[in-house]
Amino acid sequence: MKYFFSGIGGIGMSSLALYTKYKGYDVAGSNNVESERTNYLKNKGINIKIGHDKDNINDSDLIIKSTAIRDDNPEILYAKEYKIPIMNRMEYLNYILKNSYSVGITGTDGKTTTTAMISHILKKAKCDPTVFLGGIHDSLEDGNFRMGSGPIISEVDESDGFIKNTVSDVSIITNLRPDHLEHYNNSFQNLIDSIYNYASKAKDFVLLNGDDYILNGFYDNIIIKFGSNSNSDYYFTNRTPHGYYQTFDVNYKDKLIGNIKLNLPGVHYAYDAIAAIAYALESGISFEKIKHAFESFNSVNRRFNVLFKNSHIFVVDDYAHTPEEVELTINAAKEYFPNYPIIAIFQPHRYTRLYRHYMQFSEVLKNADKVFIYRLYSAFEEPIAGIDELKMANLIENSEYINSENDMIDRALEINEGVFLFLGAGDITNVAKKLSLIFEKKYENII
Repeated sequence: MKYFFSGIGGIGMSSLALYTKYKGYDVAGSNNVESERTNYLKNKGINIKIGHDKDNINDSDLIIKSTAIRDDNPEILYAKEYKIPIMNRMEYLNYILKNSYSVGITGTDGKTTTTAMISHILKKAKCDPTVFLGGIHDSLEDGNFRMGSGPIISEVDESDGFIKNTVSDVSIITNLRPDHLEHYNNSFQNLIDSIYNYASKAKDFVLLNGDDYILNGFYDNIIIKFGSNSNSDYYFTNRTPHGYYQTFDVNYKDKLIGNIKLNLPGVHYAYDAIAAIAYALESGISFEKIKHAFESFNSVNRRFNVLFKNSHIFVVDDYAHTPEEVELTINAAKEYFPNYPIIAIFQPHRYTRLYRHYMQFSEVLKNADKVFIYRLYSAFEEPIAGIDELKMANLIENSEYINSENDMIDRALEINEGVFLFLGAGDITNVAKKLSLIFEKKYENII
């Protein structure tokens, strides 16, 4: 059977393509641009065409399409004309999860790091997991994927609305906020209902954030809660920042289990860690093995990655793209670099998100010492009248709006001390990497 992946370069699509390839099937695909992932897949023997064309499909038996692929894409039109079956990316992942022992991790924020933490613990405990990750992590053999013989650990994306049909043995929900509502008829309640529907179908148990008031509306006898106080089953206390790392105590129902050292700053990573710890303990992994695993756990790509540092200049790249993530990441930077000004360089991601949250973004960005607003990354969305990044920038007293990559770098080079905190899910990461390379050439004391 021949599988064709339309939009194969996406982080979720590329992991599914690798899974299918390793299962022994014929895999090909197309992508609109060449990327690190398309080059990686080519090196794995997958035939990839850059650009979309009906001739790419050839004799494919099944088309898997990315959410970014529209119905007027020539490959999709051809498949419909010749009645070649088409599945959405999440539909295909749902099929895989439903037919294997699976752990699905979802939520608005933190699902990628939580997934990476769980997979890292299971690897260290010799459980040999198969892993689908919505990012790149150095512990996974293929970056965003790992093929194993044990349970499937998978990030389950709520962003495109297909989660209502997802079934996993264990459901983990990190938190829930009004994001991606364009796929839920612009209704937060519809999103809540979809997540609840997903949780209600868990075959073994549900693990959810007991500090999230939305999730606390979920009631079931198989729900286990994690959080920061004794209202949850598993919870952390005595969280203490130590600059480049943090420590906290792990408790289960008023009983102290032990202490964890986490090589990441910020309370949001403590939440991700306690979720991973709770799952691992429920799965029978000893606390000593969990503690040992965290000693070697480093951040996922674009999750508080320190790209450059010397005695007075630091460059940090982070994927934060919701108001809550931005706020938590700025606070984490203050923990990590307590003696330096924080210069937030923020790129809004999607017109729909900016439309809903531009006021919240403007408020949380004020927590930085200086703010640069970079050009919006549309993620293929159409503009919304009256909504742009300049409107948000005008609400922030200490901000500057810069829409050119070169101008942004030139402006940053005028600053002699501070933490350049790059925030956003778009191509802002390219600016962070280029600025880091310039600093490496400029200063001798590099990472």
